[in-house]
Amino acid sequence: MMNVMRAILIREFGDASVCKLVKDVPIPDIQSREVLIRVHAAGINPVDTYIRSGTYSRRPNLPYIPGLDSAGVIERVGSDVTKFKAGDRVFTVNTITGTYAEYCVARADFVFPLPSNISFEQGSALGVPYFTAYRALIIK
Repeated sequence: MMNVMRAILIREFGDASVCKLVKDVPIPDIQSREVLIRVHAAGINPVDTYIRSGTYSRRPNLPYIPGLDSAGVIERVGSDVTKFKAGDRVFTVNTITGTYAEYCVARADFVFPLPSNISFEQGSALGVPYFTAYRALIIK
């Protein structure tokens, strides 16, 4: 595996034009309770656009890679991760590094198995959109 990846990098807050494709972003390291995921599909949520514009209550340090939801394949697991292994299909509901990249890092407790009958594209919509709808319709 190479040690750099392509990613969308945001260096200033603003409209969609601030999203820039960068080809030499270092692949992030993982800690003991984290996993490195090769992203096959990334979800795009309204909150991602609010954060990017700088109007959301939480403003990340610049530069940053946007995106919370993704689906992909585990590349590496931290030393304390026992529920996943390299090669597992997964989806995320939150990440430490953004999902608009070839790789992202997530805490293992925010990662879930992706069944083989669900595409990566469908899996990338299971995080914020699905769980928000579930909470609104079922949990109330």
